Amino acid sequence: MAEILETKGASVLFRKEREREKLPSEFLTPKSSRYIKIKYLVEYLIALTIFVSLSPILITIAVLIKLDSKGDVLFRHKRYGLTGEPFYVYKFRTMIDGAHDLQSKISHMNEMDGGKLFKSDKDPRITSLGRFLRKTSLDELPQLINILKGEMTIIGPRPISTPITDYELEELQRFQLKPGLGCIWQAYFRHHTDFSMWMKTDIMYVKNIGFKLDVKLFFTILKGVLLKKGAR
Repeated sequence: MAEILETKGASVLFRKEREREKLPSEFLTPKSSRYIKIKYLVEYLIALTIFVSLSPILITIAVLIKLDSKGDVLFRHKRYGLTGEPFYVYKFRTMIDGAHDLQSKISHMNEMDGGKLFKSDKDPRITSLGRFLRKTSLDELPQLINILKGEMTIIGPRPISTPITDYELEELQRFQLKPGLGCIWQAYFRHHTDFSMWMKTDIMYVKNIGFKLDVKLFFTILKGVLLKKGAR
């Protein structure tokens, strides 16, 4: 109950924050088509099936995290979704408790060009179990909850924490679709560290969204996950 109240309070703060920001609506109007509507529905049903099927694994991971280190099982982080709306994305916790407070002390270890995101293969805050969960992408499974809440979909630009005011105008097109578990970047460039290229691939997806592309990306990302390619 406390978490629900906290989430409602956060939603109010998010709305107030949105009111303060002057967003160019022409770049933040959701794309809509018959295919996109069907895509969201089908991927919702797929996510529901996966969530139910993997529930024993999800419970097992939750228990292991609790036994491995101090802190909550789930990590919630503010991200920006469709039309720039902020929301909380869910992941299994892979770092020590209070990791966010330590980030400024290891900022020199950032491997992501552009400085808008922090990524490091040698991040000392990651737990031993956390490294395994990240390598296998199992830490991402709780985002199925985000899909079931209507905040995300399976294939789409990854939700990231960079404030929408920090993007180039053209890059805001990535917010015309719901964020997803993976997109072109995760399929083909996950090991690269160029933020601007990441944004370009997201825009490429927005402009070329379609059934064939979605199917190709789904199986390419799935293959990469199974082979543990590029995960951090």
